[in-house]
Amino acid sequence: MNPEVPTLHQYLFVINPSPEISEKVIGFKHELESHIGEFSSLHSEPHITIGTITLSQLKEEMLLERIQYVCAHTKPFSIALDGFGSFKLHTVYVRLMDSQAVRVFMSACESSCEGLPSKKGWQPKAKNPHLTIGRELGSNFKQSKQLFEDSAYQSRFEVNQLRIMRRELGGKYHLLSEIAFH
Repeated sequence: MNPEVPTLHQYLFVINPSPEISEKVIGFKHELESHIGEFSSLHSEPHITIGTITLSQLKEEMLLERIQYVCAHTKPFSIALDGFGSFKLHTVYVRLMDSQAVRVFMSACESSCEGLPSKKGWQPKAKNPHLTIGRELGSNFKQSKQLFEDSAYQSRFEVNQLRIMRRELGGKYHLLSEIAFH
């Protein structure tokens, strides 16, 4: 008899902006939709991705303990948003004015996951925190970029928790945990 193979889950770590900023970003998404139609991130909740990792569900408790430790040693911080940016040929986003606090937090989360048995390890390796408006825009990228590139937008919000989402590979993410900073 074969023992049951443990389920692999992908864990997504995110920071959510304030409800007011979330509504504004959703408005940007709908504005983009009115120009180019449906796109892949249209219905995703506004967030800043801290990282992802794929692990066996058997390692979930260990993962959560490590991330809880990081959050317990992280003071709440402020994020300022300033204008728009893009990743060549695929994504437009709201730009963070100074992402140093987010980058430090990303690195701490990544370091805490070192040694966990994950096929790819912590992702993404490149660290350019942002609030996505539209991604995987393909042939609509140029038009999408032009829609926002000359627009002004500034705001600020406080970050005091990390949200952890979980999904089976290929499935839909569901909230697993919210961990407060101290």
